[in-house]
Amino acid sequence: MPETEKKGLGYWVATIMNKVSSTCSVTLLILMCGLILLLGINIFLRYVFDSPIAWSNTISRYIYIIIALVGSAIAYTQQGHARIDVLYDRVGPKTKKAFDFTHYVIMMILCVIFMFAGSQHAMTMWPVHPPIIPWLPIGSIYLAIPIFSFLIFLYLLKKMISLFSARSCE
Repeated sequence: MPETEKKGLGYWVATIMNKVSSTCSVTLLILMCGLILLLGINIFLRYVFDSPIAWSNTISRYIYIIIALVGSAIAYTQQGHARIDVLYDRVGPKTKKAFDFTHYVIMMILCVIFMFAGSQHAMTMWPVHPPIIPWLPIGSIYLAIPIFSFLIFLYLLKKMISLFSARSCE
């Protein structure tokens, strides 16, 4: 396949999605290791020295929120989400294509809403800081919502392109 044919919209969306997804996966790994380390040290300090880290509960809560949102986006892109296939498995290919198209459009609209609303909320909450951690803007935690939505949007765009590609029509 010539290089110019390979570099269509689907190729670029897949490339961007793969980079964002791998960055999110590495970030989640780092956050999970940091969360385990933080909680382990806090438990040790609490029971051995009776002096826990004051901000560890707040940070662990925020890390958990980010892990849950971004992790669910990655699970969605790897089709690890819950779904009911009873009706879907019993219909023909044209009806499946209509179901897929409807699903992709509805989810893409929701992702766009979450990207804009999440970004606005993150910017609104940026000046707010938790009392125990004055250097951490709450808006940075809310950035997980647009990131989560963007990753799912890219995945759905990739699926929408493949739905109408020449190979899927055969």
